[in-house]
Amino acid sequence: MKMQLRSFLIAAIVLLLAACTVPGSGDDTFRPRVGQQGKDVMWVPTLDPLVLPMLEAAGVTPDDLVYDLGSGDGKIPIWAARRFGARAVGIEYNADLVALARRSAEQAGVSDRVTMILGDIFEEDFSSATVLTLFLGNELNRRLAPTILKMRAGTRVVSNLFDMGDWEPDRVVRVPEQNPVFLWVVPAALAGEWEVSGLPGSSVATLVVAQNFQKIEGRWRTPGGPTAPVRGRLDGSRLAFEYEDRAGALQRIVAEVHGDTFRGQATSGGTGVVSGRRIR
Repeated sequence: MKMQLRSFLIAAIVLLLAACTVPGSGDDTFRPRVGQQGKDVMWVPTLDPLVLPMLEAAGVTPDDLVYDLGSGDGKIPIWAARRFGARAVGIEYNADLVALARRSAEQAGVSDRVTMILGDIFEEDFSSATVLTLFLGNELNRRLAPTILKMRAGTRVVSNLFDMGDWEPDRVVRVPEQNPVFLWVVPAALAGEWEVSGLPGSSVATLVVAQNFQKIEGRWRTPGGPTAPVRGRLDGSRLAFEYEDRAGALQRIVAEVHGDTFRGQATSGGTGVVSGRRIR
């Protein structure tokens, strides 16, 4: 019932916006109309007061490659280039909007760092992005989620208003009188069986991990010892988990995941290196 009410309210807001004009949107060649229908969604721009908070939430820097999926008039890629010095790419299905965005990037003096692609977000390759920005809708976000989860661990994803369903955001940014901004950090793929060495009080152990997006659960198996539950979380490639050792003391491990290996140390005691390698 709550989801139906939320969908109704979003639809009502969009219809209200469709009756409005957006000051400064477009140029003498083309002025987009709020609510005009696109391939999968109607065009509703991210409002200016929310653009900067979205890019700040993602921690955009000059080293980033920002992709805006469904980029409309190119506002977000242009801001990413002007305010943060980032390289930015917009993918938009409407040819008039792409042409407008290219003219706007030229006028803003950032056409050397902004690329506008006329294409379909479900067909174009955006896997090189370090930051993704979205204002698409719940259904499209959820369709994109499996593709996004295959991207490089640590990729930051920010969405205006719409969530990712079961994939809970790592952070929610609230801007007064604006839509909420959701932030996710793509987690490393950790599910499987790992051989771990360097644990406090144990030379080698096996860790079996189940992963639910950024959350992990598992169990230790140590030679000649009982199993022990493990719980933790991924922040991109940064892994942190806790468990109780044989003496009942709480141990915490922090490590960096690199593909099929991780390396770190116990923060609750000991100074040795804890490392793991995937065995299954």
